[in-house]
Amino acid sequence: MIEQKQILRKGTQREYFLDWIKVSVVLLLVPYHTAVSFSHIGHAYIYIEPKIDSWFYILMSDFLNLWFMRILFFISGISVYLGLRKRTPKEFIVERFKRLILPIIFLVLTIGPLSGYVLATTRYGFTGSFFAFYPQFFLKLHQYLFWAQLWYCGYLFVFSLIGLPLCVFLKERIGIVEKINGFLAKKYNILLPGVVIVIFEMSLRPFFPGYQSLIGDWANEAVYVSLFIFGYIMGQSKDIFHVMARHSKLYGTIGAISSLVYLYVKRFCSFIPEGYGKEVLVAMLWGIAAYALILFILGFAKTHFYKNSPLLAYLSNSSFALYVFHYAIITFINFFLLKSNMNHYLVWGLTTISTYLVFTLLFECVLKRSSFFCYICSIRK
Repeated sequence: MIEQKQILRKGTQREYFLDWIKVSVVLLLVPYHTAVSFSHIGHAYIYIEPKIDSWFYILMSDFLNLWFMRILFFISGISVYLGLRKRTPKEFIVERFKRLILPIIFLVLTIGPLSGYVLATTRYGFTGSFFAFYPQFFLKLHQYLFWAQLWYCGYLFVFSLIGLPLCVFLKERIGIVEKINGFLAKKYNILLPGVVIVIFEMSLRPFFPGYQSLIGDWANEAVYVSLFIFGYIMGQSKDIFHVMARHSKLYGTIGAISSLVYLYVKRFCSFIPEGYGKEVLVAMLWGIAAYALILFILGFAKTHFYKNSPLLAYLSNSSFALYVFHYAIITFINFFLLKSNMNHYLVWGLTTISTYLVFTLLFECVLKRSSFFCYICSIRK
Protein backbone atom coordinates (compact mmCIF):
# COMPACT_ATOMS: atom_id res chain seq x y z
CA MET A 1 0.00 0.00 0.00
CA ILE A 2 -0.92 0.26 0.33
CA GLU A 3 -0.16 3.21 2.64
CA GLN A 4 1.95 5.61 0.69
CA LYS A 5 4.44 6.86 3.23
CA GLN A 6 7.76 5.08 3.04
CA ILE A 7 8.96 3.08 5.99
CA LEU A 8 11.77 4.66 7.99
CA ARG A 9 14.29 3.15 10.29
CA LYS A 10 15.21 4.98 13.47
CA GLY A 11 16.99 8.05 12.25
CA THR A 12 16.64 9.10 8.63
CA GLN A 13 17.38 6.00 6.55
CA ARG A 14 14.44 4.49 4.76
CA GLU A 15 13.84 0.76 4.82
CA TYR A 16 13.13 0.47 1.10
CA PHE A 17 12.72 -3.31 1.23
CA LEU A 18 9.42 -2.80 3.06
CA ASP A 19 8.24 -0.46 0.32
CA TRP A 20 9.20 -3.03 -2.32
CA ILE A 21 7.15 -5.67 -0.50
CA LYS A 22 4.11 -3.39 -0.28
CA VAL A 23 4.05 -2.40 -3.94
CA SER A 24 4.73 -6.01 -4.98
CA VAL A 25 1.72 -7.24 -3.00
CA VAL A 26 -0.51 -4.61 -4.64
CA LEU A 27 0.77 -5.59 -8.10
CA LEU A 28 0.05 -9.26 -7.31
CA LEU A 29 -3.57 -8.41 -6.52
CA VAL A 30 -4.24 -8.17 -10.26
CA PRO A 31 -3.26 -11.74 -11.27
CA TYR A 32 -4.71 -12.97 -7.98
CA HIS A 33 -8.17 -11.48 -8.44
CA THR A 34 -8.17 -12.50 -12.10
CA ALA A 35 -7.39 -16.11 -11.16
CA VAL A 36 -10.31 -16.25 -8.71
CA SER A 37 -12.71 -16.31 -11.67
CA PHE A 38 -11.26 -19.75 -12.43
CA SER A 39 -10.31 -21.11 -8.99
CA HIS A 40 -13.56 -20.04 -7.22
CA ILE A 41 -11.93 -19.33 -3.82
CA GLY A 42 -14.16 -16.30 -3.20
CA HIS A 43 -17.85 -15.60 -3.80
CA ALA A 44 -18.00 -11.91 -4.84
CA TYR A 45 -16.61 -12.55 -8.31
CA ILE A 46 -17.82 -13.44 -11.77
CA TYR A 47 -16.95 -17.06 -12.52
CA ILE A 48 -16.21 -19.35 -15.39
CA GLU A 49 -18.02 -22.66 -15.04
CA PRO A 50 -16.99 -25.23 -14.08
CA LYS A 51 -14.22 -24.52 -11.61
CA ILE A 52 -10.78 -25.30 -13.06
CA ASP A 53 -8.56 -27.34 -10.73
CA SER A 54 -5.29 -26.19 -12.25
CA TRP A 55 -2.07 -25.87 -10.27
CA PHE A 56 -1.52 -22.57 -12.03
CA TYR A 57 -4.72 -21.03 -10.68
CA ILE A 58 -4.15 -22.64 -7.31
CA LEU A 59 -0.75 -20.94 -7.09
CA MET A 60 -2.21 -17.65 -8.33
CA SER A 61 -5.05 -17.72 -5.81
CA ASP A 62 -4.69 -20.17 -2.92
CA PHE A 63 -0.91 -19.78 -2.57
CA LEU A 64 -0.95 -15.99 -2.68
CA ASN A 65 -3.89 -15.97 -0.29
CA LEU A 66 -1.70 -17.84 2.19
CA TRP A 67 0.51 -14.87 2.98
CA PHE A 68 0.21 -11.68 0.95
CA MET A 69 -2.44 -9.80 2.95
CA ARG A 70 -0.98 -11.11 6.19
CA ILE A 71 2.39 -9.57 5.46
CA LEU A 72 0.66 -6.24 4.82
CA PHE A 73 -0.82 -6.27 8.31
CA PHE A 74 2.64 -6.95 9.72
CA ILE A 75 4.10 -4.00 7.79
CA SER A 76 1.12 -1.85 8.77
CA GLY A 77 2.04 -2.44 12.41
CA ILE A 78 5.46 -0.95 11.65
CA SER A 79 3.74 2.01 9.96
CA VAL A 80 1.69 2.64 13.10
CA TYR A 81 4.86 2.73 15.20
CA LEU A 82 6.36 5.31 12.84
CA GLY A 83 3.12 7.30 12.70
CA LEU A 84 2.89 7.58 16.47
CA ARG A 85 6.48 8.82 16.66
CA LYS A 86 5.47 12.09 15.03
CA ARG A 87 1.75 12.38 15.85
CA THR A 88 -0.38 12.60 18.95
CA PRO A 89 -3.03 9.87 19.34
CA LYS A 90 -5.71 12.33 18.18
CA GLU A 91 -3.73 13.34 15.11
CA PHE A 92 -3.08 9.68 14.39
CA ILE A 93 -6.80 8.82 14.44
CA VAL A 94 -7.61 11.72 12.10
CA GLU A 95 -4.86 10.59 9.72
CA ARG A 96 -6.15 7.00 9.80
CA PHE A 97 -9.66 8.18 8.99
CA LYS A 98 -8.51 10.20 5.99
CA ARG A 99 -6.29 7.46 4.59
CA LEU A 100 -8.49 4.44 5.29
CA ILE A 101 -12.16 5.36 5.71
CA LEU A 102 -12.63 8.06 3.07
CA PRO A 103 -11.47 5.71 0.27
CA ILE A 104 -13.98 3.11 1.50
CA ILE A 105 -16.80 5.66 1.40
CA PHE A 106 -15.80 6.65 -2.13
CA LEU A 107 -15.68 3.03 -3.30
CA VAL A 108 -18.98 2.02 -1.70
CA LEU A 109 -20.80 4.94 -3.34
CA THR A 110 -19.22 4.62 -6.80
CA ILE A 111 -16.99 1.73 -7.86
CA GLY A 112 -18.63 -0.88 -5.63
CA PRO A 113 -22.11 -0.60 -7.18
CA LEU A 114 -20.61 -0.77 -10.69
CA SER A 115 -18.79 -4.02 -9.92
CA GLY A 116 -21.84 -5.29 -8.05
CA TYR A 117 -24.03 -4.61 -11.07
CA VAL A 118 -21.86 -6.82 -13.27
CA LEU A 119 -21.97 -9.55 -10.63
CA ALA A 120 -25.74 -9.24 -10.28
CA THR A 121 -26.35 -9.57 -14.03
CA THR A 122 -23.97 -12.50 -14.51
CA ARG A 123 -24.60 -14.60 -11.37
CA TYR A 124 -27.85 -13.51 -9.74
CA GLY A 125 -30.14 -13.03 -12.75
CA PHE A 126 -30.68 -9.29 -12.41
CA THR A 127 -32.04 -7.84 -15.67
CA GLY A 128 -32.69 -4.18 -14.88
CA SER A 129 -30.58 -1.10 -15.47
CA PHE A 130 -27.69 0.05 -13.32
CA PHE A 131 -29.86 2.82 -11.87
CA ALA A 132 -32.47 0.26 -10.87
CA PHE A 133 -29.76 -1.87 -9.29
CA TYR A 134 -28.05 0.95 -7.36
CA PRO A 135 -30.44 0.98 -4.34
CA GLN A 136 -30.46 -2.84 -4.29
CA PHE A 137 -26.70 -2.83 -3.84
CA PHE A 138 -27.12 -1.17 -0.46
CA LEU A 139 -29.86 -3.63 0.53
CA LYS A 140 -27.56 -6.61 -0.13
CA LEU A 141 -24.17 -5.30 0.92
CA HIS A 142 -23.06 -8.66 2.27
CA GLN A 143 -23.83 -10.44 -0.99
CA TYR A 144 -21.77 -7.99 -3.03
CA LEU A 145 -18.94 -7.62 -0.46
CA PHE A 146 -19.75 -3.93 -0.25
CA TRP A 147 -16.21 -2.64 0.41
CA ALA A 148 -14.72 -5.17 -2.02
CA GLN A 149 -10.92 -5.19 -1.87
CA LEU A 150 -10.88 -2.24 0.56
CA TRP A 151 -11.87 -4.58 3.38
CA TYR A 152 -8.20 -4.34 4.34
CA CYS A 153 -8.57 -0.60 5.00
CA GLY A 154 -11.60 -1.20 7.22
CA TYR A 155 -9.85 -3.88 9.23
CA LEU A 156 -6.72 -1.78 9.57
CA PHE A 157 -8.71 1.21 10.80
CA VAL A 158 -10.41 -0.88 13.48
CA PHE A 159 -7.12 -2.49 14.52
CA SER A 160 -5.49 0.95 14.71
CA LEU A 161 -8.25 2.17 17.05
CA ILE A 162 -8.43 -0.85 19.35
CA GLY A 163 -4.65 -1.25 19.34
CA LEU A 164 -3.92 2.41 20.02
CA PRO A 165 -3.96 2.15 23.86
CA LEU A 166 -1.48 -0.76 23.70
CA CYS A 167 0.71 1.04 21.18
CA VAL A 168 0.79 4.20 23.31
CA PHE A 169 1.53 2.11 26.41
CA LEU A 170 4.49 0.40 24.70
CA LYS A 171 5.67 3.68 23.21
CA GLU A 172 6.03 5.11 26.70
CA ARG A 173 7.75 1.96 27.99
CA ILE A 174 10.40 1.30 25.39
CA GLY A 175 12.26 -0.98 27.78
CA ILE A 176 9.53 -3.61 27.50
CA VAL A 177 9.76 -3.58 23.70
CA GLU A 178 13.55 -3.82 23.80
CA LYS A 179 13.38 -6.85 26.10
CA ILE A 180 10.83 -8.57 23.84
CA ASN A 181 12.88 -7.91 20.72
CA GLY A 182 16.08 -8.93 22.48
CA PHE A 183 14.46 -12.27 23.31
CA LEU A 184 13.07 -12.77 19.78
CA ALA A 185 16.46 -11.99 18.19
CA LYS A 186 18.11 -14.95 19.96
CA LYS A 187 18.58 -18.18 18.01
CA TYR A 188 15.20 -19.30 16.64
CA ASN A 189 12.98 -17.48 19.12
CA ILE A 190 11.51 -15.44 16.28
CA LEU A 191 9.55 -18.56 15.33
CA LEU A 192 7.60 -18.45 18.62
CA PRO A 193 5.07 -15.78 17.52
CA GLY A 194 4.14 -18.22 14.76
CA VAL A 195 2.79 -20.54 17.45
CA VAL A 196 0.19 -17.90 18.26
CA ILE A 197 -0.85 -17.74 14.60
CA VAL A 198 -1.11 -21.55 14.38
CA ILE A 199 -3.20 -21.75 17.56
CA PHE A 200 -5.64 -19.12 16.29
CA GLU A 201 -5.90 -20.87 12.92
CA MET A 202 -6.55 -24.29 14.40
CA SER A 203 -9.03 -23.13 17.04
CA LEU A 204 -11.01 -20.61 14.97
CA ARG A 205 -10.63 -21.32 11.24
CA PRO A 206 -12.82 -24.47 11.17
CA PHE A 207 -15.71 -22.45 12.61
CA PHE A 208 -15.04 -19.12 10.90
CA PRO A 209 -13.58 -19.95 7.46
CA GLY A 210 -13.30 -16.31 6.46
CA TYR A 211 -15.48 -13.65 4.93
CA GLN A 212 -14.13 -10.12 5.18
CA SER A 213 -17.22 -8.50 6.62
CA LEU A 214 -15.48 -7.65 9.96
CA ILE A 215 -18.44 -8.87 12.04
CA GLY A 216 -18.01 -12.54 12.94
CA ASP A 217 -14.76 -12.98 10.98
CA TRP A 218 -12.98 -14.15 14.11
CA ALA A 219 -10.26 -16.33 12.58
CA ASN A 220 -9.04 -13.63 10.21
CA GLU A 221 -9.35 -10.93 12.84
CA ALA A 222 -7.32 -12.87 15.41
CA VAL A 223 -4.56 -13.64 12.91
CA TYR A 224 -4.46 -10.18 11.35
CA VAL A 225 -4.44 -8.25 14.63
CA SER A 226 -1.71 -10.55 15.97
CA LEU A 227 0.49 -9.86 12.96
CA PHE A 228 -0.32 -6.15 13.28
CA ILE A 229 0.92 -6.15 16.90
CA PHE A 230 3.96 -8.28 16.00
CA GLY A 231 4.85 -5.74 13.31
CA TYR A 232 4.47 -2.85 15.74
CA ILE A 233 6.86 -4.49 18.20
CA MET A 234 9.40 -6.13 15.86
CA GLY A 235 9.57 -3.10 13.58
CA GLN A 236 11.32 -1.18 16.35
CA SER A 237 14.41 -3.40 16.19
CA LYS A 238 16.70 -3.61 13.17
CA ASP A 239 18.27 -6.71 14.77
CA ILE A 240 15.03 -8.59 14.13
CA PHE A 241 15.29 -8.00 10.39
CA HIS A 242 18.93 -9.10 10.41
CA VAL A 243 17.79 -12.36 12.02
CA MET A 244 15.15 -12.78 9.30
CA ALA A 245 17.78 -12.18 6.61
CA ARG A 246 20.34 -14.51 8.19
CA HIS A 247 17.90 -17.44 8.41
CA SER A 248 15.77 -16.68 5.35
CA LYS A 249 16.68 -19.97 3.64
CA LEU A 250 15.39 -21.92 6.63
CA TYR A 251 12.14 -19.94 6.72
CA GLY A 252 11.77 -20.32 2.95
CA THR A 253 12.22 -24.08 3.19
CA ILE A 254 9.63 -24.39 5.95
CA GLY A 255 7.26 -22.11 4.03
CA ALA A 256 7.65 -24.00 0.73
CA ILE A 257 7.15 -27.46 2.22
CA SER A 258 4.20 -26.50 4.41
CA SER A 259 2.61 -24.57 1.51
CA LEU A 260 2.81 -27.54 -0.85
CA VAL A 261 1.37 -29.88 1.78
CA TYR A 262 -1.37 -27.34 2.56
CA LEU A 263 -2.35 -26.99 -1.10
CA TYR A 264 -2.33 -30.75 -1.64
CA VAL A 265 -4.39 -31.55 1.46
CA LYS A 266 -6.87 -28.76 0.79
CA ARG A 267 -7.34 -29.29 -2.94
CA PHE A 268 -6.45 -32.85 -3.91
CA CYS A 269 -6.18 -35.15 -0.88
CA SER A 270 -8.95 -37.75 -0.96
CA PHE A 271 -7.77 -40.27 1.65
CA ILE A 272 -8.37 -37.83 4.53
CA PRO A 273 -12.13 -37.68 5.06
CA GLU A 274 -13.84 -34.30 4.97
CA GLY A 275 -14.78 -32.97 8.36
CA TYR A 276 -13.47 -31.19 11.42
CA GLY A 277 -10.22 -33.15 11.58
CA LYS A 278 -9.22 -32.21 8.06
CA GLU A 279 -10.22 -28.59 8.62
CA VAL A 280 -7.96 -28.39 11.70
CA LEU A 281 -5.07 -29.95 9.74
CA VAL A 282 -5.50 -27.49 6.87
CA ALA A 283 -5.69 -24.59 9.33
CA MET A 284 -2.51 -25.73 11.08
CA LEU A 285 -0.64 -25.96 7.77
CA TRP A 286 -1.96 -22.53 6.77
CA GLY A 287 -0.65 -20.97 9.98
CA ILE A 288 2.79 -22.58 9.65
CA ALA A 289 3.13 -21.69 5.96
CA ALA A 290 1.91 -18.11 6.35
CA TYR A 291 4.25 -17.18 9.20
CA ALA A 292 7.28 -18.91 7.67
CA LEU A 293 6.69 -17.21 4.32
CA ILE A 294 6.34 -13.81 6.01
CA LEU A 295 9.71 -14.27 7.71
CA PHE A 296 11.28 -15.50 4.46
CA ILE A 297 9.96 -12.63 2.34
CA LEU A 298 11.02 -10.01 4.89
CA GLY A 299 14.48 -11.55 5.19
CA PHE A 300 14.93 -12.04 1.45
CA ALA A 301 13.78 -8.51 0.65
CA LYS A 302 16.01 -7.10 3.39
CA THR A 303 19.00 -8.70 1.67
CA HIS A 304 18.18 -8.12 -2.00
CA PHE A 305 15.72 -5.22 -2.29
CA TYR A 306 17.14 -2.55 -0.03
CA LYS A 307 17.73 0.20 -2.60
CA ASN A 308 15.50 3.00 -3.80
CA SER A 309 14.84 3.58 -7.51
CA PRO A 310 12.64 5.73 -9.79
CA LEU A 311 10.50 2.64 -10.38
CA LEU A 312 9.89 2.21 -6.66
CA ALA A 313 9.00 5.88 -6.32
CA TYR A 314 6.47 5.62 -9.17
CA LEU A 315 4.94 2.39 -7.88
CA SER A 316 4.73 3.75 -4.32
CA ASN A 317 2.90 6.82 -5.58
CA SER A 318 0.42 4.87 -7.70
CA SER A 319 -0.02 1.64 -5.72
CA PHE A 320 -2.93 2.74 -3.55
CA ALA A 321 -4.81 4.00 -6.62
CA LEU A 322 -4.21 0.61 -8.26
CA TYR A 323 -5.51 -1.03 -5.11
CA VAL A 324 -8.70 1.04 -5.27
CA PHE A 325 -9.44 0.68 -9.00
CA HIS A 326 -7.98 -2.66 -10.13
CA TYR A 327 -10.90 -4.86 -9.07
CA ALA A 328 -13.45 -2.88 -11.07
CA ILE A 329 -11.19 -2.92 -14.13
CA ILE A 330 -10.72 -6.68 -13.85
CA THR A 331 -14.46 -7.21 -13.45
CA PHE A 332 -15.37 -5.31 -16.61
CA ILE A 333 -12.63 -6.88 -18.73
CA ASN A 334 -13.53 -10.36 -17.49
CA PHE A 335 -17.20 -9.65 -18.18
CA PHE A 336 -16.46 -9.44 -21.90
CA LEU A 337 -13.61 -11.93 -22.25
CA LEU A 338 -15.37 -14.74 -20.38
CA LYS A 339 -18.10 -14.62 -23.01
CA SER A 340 -15.59 -15.57 -25.70
CA ASN A 341 -14.43 -19.07 -26.59
CA MET A 342 -10.80 -18.26 -25.87
CA ASN A 343 -8.66 -20.59 -23.82
CA HIS A 344 -9.01 -19.73 -20.13
CA TYR A 345 -5.25 -19.22 -19.73
CA LEU A 346 -5.37 -16.69 -22.55
CA VAL A 347 -8.30 -14.95 -20.87
CA TRP A 348 -6.36 -14.78 -17.61
CA GLY A 349 -3.29 -13.37 -19.35
CA LEU A 350 -5.19 -10.80 -21.39
CA THR A 351 -7.20 -9.66 -18.38
CA THR A 352 -4.08 -9.30 -16.23
CA ILE A 353 -2.06 -7.37 -18.82
CA SER A 354 -5.04 -5.25 -19.89
CA THR A 355 -5.74 -4.29 -16.27
CA TYR A 356 -2.23 -2.96 -15.81
CA LEU A 357 -2.43 -1.04 -19.10
CA VAL A 358 -5.89 0.42 -18.47
CA PHE A 359 -4.92 1.48 -14.96
CA THR A 360 -1.70 3.13 -16.16
CA LEU A 361 -3.68 5.17 -18.70
CA LEU A 362 -6.26 6.03 -16.06
CA PHE A 363 -3.57 7.05 -13.58
CA GLU A 364 -1.59 9.18 -16.04
CA CYS A 365 -4.55 10.84 -17.77
CA VAL A 366 -7.03 11.27 -14.93
CA LEU A 367 -6.11 10.28 -11.40
CA LYS A 368 -2.85 12.12 -10.83
CA ARG A 369 -4.25 15.23 -12.53
CA SER A 370 -7.28 15.43 -10.25
CA SER A 371 -7.00 17.01 -6.80
CA PHE A 372 -9.95 14.89 -5.65
CA PHE A 373 -8.38 11.58 -6.67
CA CYS A 374 -4.97 12.66 -5.38
CA TYR A 375 -6.61 13.18 -2.00
CA ILE A 376 -8.62 9.95 -2.02
CA CYS A 377 -5.77 7.80 -3.35
CA SER A 378 -2.88 9.52 -1.53
CA ILE A 379 -1.19 10.49 -4.79
CA ARG A 380 1.66 12.95 -4.63
CA LYS A 381 1.59 15.42 -7.51
